[in-house]
Amino acid sequence: METFPLELSSQVKKGRYANFTRGAEGVERIFMVGYEECAPEYSIDRSDFPFWTLEFIVGGQGFYQEGHLQRRVTHGAVFAYGPGVGQRFWNETERPFRKYFMVSGGREFPLAWQEAGVEPGRLLQLGNATPVVAIFDQMLDEGARSDSQTPSIISGLGAVLLAQVSRYKGTARGDRSRSRKVYDISMEILQRDYRSLHSLADLAQRSGYSSEYLCRIFKKYHGDSPYQVLLHRKMSAAWLLLRAGQLQVGAVAKELGYDDPLHFSRVFRKVMGCAPSSVHARG
Repeated sequence: METFPLELSSQVKKGRYANFTRGAEGVERIFMVGYEECAPEYSIDRSDFPFWTLEFIVGGQGFYQEGHLQRRVTHGAVFAYGPGVGQRFWNETERPFRKYFMVSGGREFPLAWQEAGVEPGRLLQLGNATPVVAIFDQMLDEGARSDSQTPSIISGLGAVLLAQVSRYKGTARGDRSRSRKVYDISMEILQRDYRSLHSLADLAQRSGYSSEYLCRIFKKYHGDSPYQVLLHRKMSAAWLLLRAGQLQVGAVAKELGYDDPLHFSRVFRKVMGCAPSSVHARG
Protein backbone atom coordinates (compact mmCIF):
# COMPACT_ATOMS: atom_id res chain seq x y z
CA MET A 1 0.00 0.00 0.00
CA GLU A 2 1.03 3.59 -0.63
CA THR A 3 1.35 6.39 1.89
CA PHE A 4 -1.35 9.02 1.48
CA PRO A 5 0.30 12.20 0.15
CA LEU A 6 -1.89 14.60 2.14
CA GLU A 7 -2.11 15.47 5.81
CA LEU A 8 -5.42 14.35 7.27
CA SER A 9 -7.54 16.56 9.47
CA SER A 10 -6.41 16.92 13.08
CA GLN A 11 -10.07 17.39 14.08
CA VAL A 12 -10.66 13.63 14.18
CA LYS A 13 -10.87 11.60 17.40
CA LYS A 14 -10.66 8.19 15.76
CA GLY A 15 -9.98 7.00 12.24
CA ARG A 16 -9.37 3.96 10.10
CA TYR A 17 -7.75 4.26 6.68
CA ALA A 18 -6.77 2.13 3.71
CA ASN A 19 -4.40 3.32 0.96
CA PHE A 20 -4.19 1.68 -2.45
CA THR A 21 -2.04 2.05 -5.57
CA ARG A 22 -2.87 5.25 -7.42
CA GLY A 23 -1.97 3.95 -10.86
CA ALA A 24 -1.03 6.06 -13.88
CA GLU A 25 -1.52 9.83 -13.87
CA GLY A 26 -5.01 10.75 -14.95
CA VAL A 27 -6.52 7.30 -14.34
CA GLU A 28 -9.75 7.13 -12.32
CA ARG A 29 -9.08 4.74 -9.47
CA ILE A 30 -9.97 4.69 -5.80
CA PHE A 31 -6.69 5.06 -3.95
CA MET A 32 -7.86 5.82 -0.42
CA VAL A 33 -10.82 4.89 1.77
CA GLY A 34 -11.39 6.02 5.33
CA TYR A 35 -13.69 6.09 8.33
CA GLU A 36 -13.56 8.96 10.82
CA GLU A 37 -15.20 9.91 14.10
CA CYS A 38 -14.93 13.68 14.25
CA ALA A 39 -14.21 15.96 17.17
CA PRO A 40 -16.94 18.32 18.47
CA GLU A 41 -15.20 21.30 16.84
CA TYR A 42 -14.85 19.58 13.42
CA SER A 43 -15.11 22.15 10.61
CA ILE A 44 -13.73 22.13 7.06
CA ASP A 45 -13.49 25.39 5.13
CA ARG A 46 -11.16 25.44 2.13
CA SER A 47 -11.31 26.64 -1.43
CA ASP A 48 -9.57 23.71 -3.10
CA PHE A 49 -8.50 20.08 -2.67
CA PRO A 50 -6.15 18.27 -5.07
CA PHE A 51 -8.09 14.98 -5.31
CA TRP A 52 -11.72 14.11 -5.98
CA THR A 53 -13.28 13.02 -2.69
CA LEU A 54 -16.69 11.55 -1.86
CA GLU A 55 -17.92 11.94 1.73
CA PHE A 56 -20.68 9.79 3.24
CA ILE A 57 -22.20 10.76 6.62
CA VAL A 58 -23.40 7.89 8.82
CA GLY A 59 -23.83 9.64 12.15
CA GLY A 60 -24.04 13.02 13.83
CA GLN A 61 -25.52 16.20 12.43
CA GLY A 62 -24.20 19.39 10.93
CA PHE A 63 -24.31 21.65 7.91
CA TYR A 64 -23.03 21.80 4.35
CA GLN A 65 -22.58 24.99 2.34
CA GLU A 66 -24.02 24.39 -1.14
CA GLY A 67 -23.37 27.59 -3.05
CA HIS A 68 -25.31 30.30 -1.20
CA LEU A 69 -27.52 27.71 0.49
CA GLN A 70 -26.75 26.19 3.89
CA ARG A 71 -28.14 22.67 4.02
CA ARG A 72 -28.55 20.42 7.03
CA VAL A 73 -26.46 17.25 7.04
CA THR A 74 -27.62 14.04 8.70
CA HIS A 75 -27.39 10.26 8.34
CA GLY A 76 -27.21 9.21 4.67
CA ALA A 77 -25.84 12.47 3.23
CA VAL A 78 -23.39 12.23 0.32
CA PHE A 79 -21.33 15.03 -1.22
CA ALA A 80 -18.17 15.37 -3.31
CA TYR A 81 -15.46 17.96 -3.87
CA GLY A 82 -12.05 18.25 -5.48
CA PRO A 83 -9.88 20.43 -7.71
CA GLY A 84 -11.44 23.85 -8.19
CA VAL A 85 -14.43 23.07 -5.96
CA GLY A 86 -14.60 24.77 -2.59
CA GLN A 87 -15.95 22.92 0.40
CA ARG A 88 -17.37 24.04 3.69
CA PHE A 89 -19.04 21.65 6.11
CA TRP A 90 -19.12 21.31 9.87
CA ASN A 91 -20.81 19.29 12.59
CA GLU A 92 -22.82 20.35 15.60
CA THR A 93 -20.70 20.37 18.74
CA GLU A 94 -22.97 17.99 20.62
CA ARG A 95 -23.44 15.59 17.66
CA PRO A 96 -20.11 15.17 15.84
CA PHE A 97 -19.98 13.44 12.45
CA ARG A 98 -19.16 9.81 11.92
CA LYS A 99 -18.35 9.42 8.24
CA TYR A 100 -16.73 7.41 5.49
CA PHE A 101 -14.91 8.81 2.49
CA MET A 102 -13.14 7.63 -0.64
CA VAL A 103 -10.59 9.43 -2.82
CA SER A 104 -10.18 8.96 -6.56
CA GLY A 105 -7.32 9.77 -8.92
CA GLY A 106 -7.73 11.45 -12.29
CA ARG A 107 -7.85 15.06 -13.38
CA GLU A 108 -11.55 15.17 -14.23
CA PHE A 109 -14.47 14.48 -11.92
CA PRO A 110 -14.98 10.65 -11.97
CA LEU A 111 -17.47 9.71 -14.67
CA ALA A 112 -18.77 6.79 -12.57
CA TRP A 113 -19.63 9.18 -9.74
CA GLN A 114 -21.40 11.49 -12.15
CA GLU A 115 -23.40 8.61 -13.63
CA ALA A 116 -24.49 7.63 -10.10
CA GLY A 117 -25.95 11.10 -9.61
CA VAL A 118 -23.12 12.59 -7.53
CA GLU A 119 -22.14 16.14 -8.47
CA PRO A 120 -19.24 18.16 -7.05
CA GLY A 121 -20.42 20.81 -4.62
CA ARG A 122 -23.93 19.34 -4.29
CA LEU A 123 -25.51 17.48 -1.36
CA LEU A 124 -27.28 14.19 -2.07
CA GLN A 125 -29.50 12.43 0.48
CA LEU A 126 -29.91 8.65 0.47
CA GLY A 127 -33.11 7.07 1.69
CA ASN A 128 -31.28 3.87 2.67
CA ALA A 129 -27.66 4.11 3.76
CA THR A 130 -27.18 0.65 5.27
CA PRO A 131 -25.85 -1.12 2.13
CA VAL A 132 -23.30 1.65 1.56
CA VAL A 133 -21.98 1.28 5.13
CA ALA A 134 -21.40 -2.45 4.56
CA ILE A 135 -19.50 -1.82 1.32
CA PHE A 136 -17.26 0.83 2.87
CA ASP A 137 -16.46 -1.62 5.70
CA GLN A 138 -15.47 -4.27 3.15
CA MET A 139 -13.23 -1.79 1.33
CA LEU A 140 -11.46 -0.93 4.58
CA ASP A 141 -11.08 -4.62 5.30
CA GLU A 142 -9.44 -5.10 1.89
CA GLY A 143 -6.96 -2.40 2.78
CA ALA A 144 -5.71 -4.48 5.70
CA ARG A 145 -5.36 -7.56 3.48
CA SER A 146 -3.87 -5.91 0.39
CA ASP A 147 -2.61 -8.38 -2.22
CA SER A 148 -2.57 -8.82 -6.01
CA GLN A 149 -6.37 -9.19 -6.08
CA THR A 150 -7.05 -6.02 -4.10
CA PRO A 151 -7.20 -3.51 -7.01
CA SER A 152 -9.88 -5.48 -8.87
CA ILE A 153 -11.84 -6.11 -5.65
CA ILE A 154 -11.76 -2.42 -4.71
CA SER A 155 -12.86 -1.49 -8.22
CA GLY A 156 -15.77 -3.93 -8.01
CA LEU A 157 -16.81 -2.77 -4.54
CA GLY A 158 -16.63 0.84 -5.69
CA ALA A 159 -18.97 0.08 -8.59
CA VAL A 160 -21.46 -1.64 -6.26
CA LEU A 161 -21.27 1.27 -3.81
CA LEU A 162 -22.10 3.77 -6.56
CA ALA A 163 -24.94 1.56 -7.79
CA GLN A 164 -26.43 1.65 -4.29
CA VAL A 165 -26.04 5.45 -4.20
CA SER A 166 -27.84 5.64 -7.54
CA ARG A 167 -30.61 3.34 -6.29
CA TYR A 168 -31.38 5.29 -3.13
CA LYS A 169 -30.50 8.85 -4.15
CA GLY A 170 -33.21 11.44 -3.65
CA THR A 171 -35.61 9.06 -1.90
CA ALA A 172 -35.46 11.38 1.11
CA ARG A 173 -35.07 14.69 -0.73
CA GLY A 174 -37.17 17.46 0.76
CA ASP A 175 -38.75 15.17 3.36
CA ARG A 176 -38.78 17.11 6.63
CA SER A 177 -41.64 15.16 8.15
CA ARG A 178 -41.66 13.89 11.70
CA SER A 179 -41.50 10.29 10.47
CA ARG A 180 -38.36 11.01 8.45
CA LYS A 181 -36.70 12.59 11.48
CA VAL A 182 -37.59 9.55 13.60
CA TYR A 183 -36.18 7.24 10.91
CA ASP A 184 -32.91 9.23 10.79
CA ILE A 185 -32.56 9.18 14.57
CA SER A 186 -33.35 5.46 14.80
CA MET A 187 -30.95 4.54 11.99
CA GLU A 188 -28.19 6.55 13.62
CA ILE A 189 -28.73 4.68 16.90
CA LEU A 190 -28.81 1.35 15.06
CA GLN A 191 -25.59 2.03 13.12
CA ARG A 192 -23.78 3.30 16.20
CA ASP A 193 -24.98 0.81 18.82
CA TYR A 194 -25.67 -2.35 16.77
CA ARG A 195 -23.30 -4.45 18.88
CA SER A 196 -25.27 -3.87 22.05
CA LEU A 197 -28.76 -3.88 20.51
CA HIS A 198 -30.43 -7.30 20.73
CA SER A 199 -33.99 -6.72 19.62
CA LEU A 200 -36.52 -4.30 18.20
CA ALA A 201 -37.58 -3.59 21.78
CA ASP A 202 -34.04 -2.39 22.58
CA LEU A 203 -34.11 0.02 19.63
CA ALA A 204 -37.56 1.24 20.65
CA GLN A 205 -36.37 1.91 24.19
CA ARG A 206 -33.27 3.83 23.09
CA SER A 207 -35.07 5.87 20.44
CA GLY A 208 -38.10 6.61 22.60
CA TYR A 209 -40.61 5.41 19.97
CA SER A 210 -42.80 2.33 19.97
CA SER A 211 -41.87 -0.85 18.12
CA GLU A 212 -45.01 -0.59 16.01
CA TYR A 213 -44.21 2.96 14.91
CA LEU A 214 -40.60 2.08 14.08
CA CYS A 215 -41.79 -0.84 11.93
CA ARG A 216 -44.10 1.47 9.98
CA ILE A 217 -41.51 4.13 9.24
CA PHE A 218 -38.78 1.59 8.37
CA LYS A 219 -41.21 -0.03 5.93
CA LYS A 220 -41.80 3.41 4.39
CA TYR A 221 -38.20 4.57 4.10
CA HIS A 222 -36.22 1.34 4.00
CA GLY A 223 -38.42 -1.55 2.93
CA ASP A 224 -37.21 -3.92 5.66
CA SER A 225 -38.12 -4.09 9.33
CA PRO A 226 -35.71 -2.46 11.81
CA TYR A 227 -34.91 -5.90 13.22
CA GLN A 228 -33.87 -7.17 9.77
CA VAL A 229 -31.68 -4.10 9.32
CA LEU A 230 -30.10 -4.79 12.72
CA LEU A 231 -29.44 -8.43 11.84
CA HIS A 232 -27.79 -7.51 8.53
CA ARG A 233 -25.62 -4.90 10.25
CA LYS A 234 -24.53 -7.39 12.92
CA MET A 235 -23.80 -10.16 10.43
CA SER A 236 -21.89 -7.85 8.11
CA ALA A 237 -19.68 -6.87 11.05
CA ALA A 238 -19.35 -10.54 12.01
CA TRP A 239 -18.19 -11.44 8.50
CA LEU A 240 -15.45 -8.82 8.65
CA LEU A 241 -14.30 -9.99 12.09
CA LEU A 242 -14.24 -13.61 10.97
CA ARG A 243 -12.40 -12.81 7.75
CA ALA A 244 -9.72 -10.97 9.71
CA GLY A 245 -8.96 -14.34 11.31
CA GLN A 246 -8.07 -12.99 14.74
CA LEU A 247 -11.16 -14.21 16.62
CA GLN A 248 -12.81 -17.61 16.82
CA VAL A 249 -16.51 -17.98 16.08
CA GLY A 250 -17.48 -17.97 19.75
CA ALA A 251 -15.53 -14.78 20.40
CA VAL A 252 -17.15 -13.05 17.41
CA ALA A 253 -20.58 -14.12 18.66
CA LYS A 254 -19.86 -12.62 22.08
CA GLU A 255 -18.49 -9.44 20.49
CA LEU A 256 -21.84 -8.92 18.76
CA GLY A 257 -23.99 -9.68 21.79
CA TYR A 258 -24.75 -13.41 21.31
CA ASP A 259 -24.25 -15.54 24.43
CA ASP A 260 -25.02 -18.74 22.50
CA PRO A 261 -22.54 -19.40 19.63
CA LEU A 262 -24.91 -21.95 18.10
CA HIS A 263 -27.70 -19.40 17.87
CA PHE A 264 -25.26 -16.91 16.36
CA SER A 265 -24.17 -19.51 13.79
CA ARG A 266 -27.77 -20.20 12.77
CA VAL A 267 -28.50 -16.49 12.33
CA PHE A 268 -25.26 -15.96 10.40
CA ARG A 269 -26.02 -18.84 8.03
CA LYS A 270 -29.56 -17.57 7.42
CA VAL A 271 -28.46 -13.99 6.69
CA MET A 272 -25.13 -14.56 4.93
CA GLY A 273 -25.82 -17.91 3.27
CA CYS A 274 -22.85 -19.79 4.73
CA ALA A 275 -21.54 -21.03 8.06
CA PRO A 276 -19.32 -18.65 10.05
CA SER A 277 -16.72 -21.40 10.35
CA SER A 278 -16.30 -21.42 6.56
CA VAL A 279 -15.48 -17.69 6.53
CA HIS A 280 -12.99 -18.18 9.35
CA ALA A 281 -11.42 -21.12 7.54
CA ARG A 282 -10.85 -19.03 4.39
CA GLY A 283 -9.50 -16.05 6.35
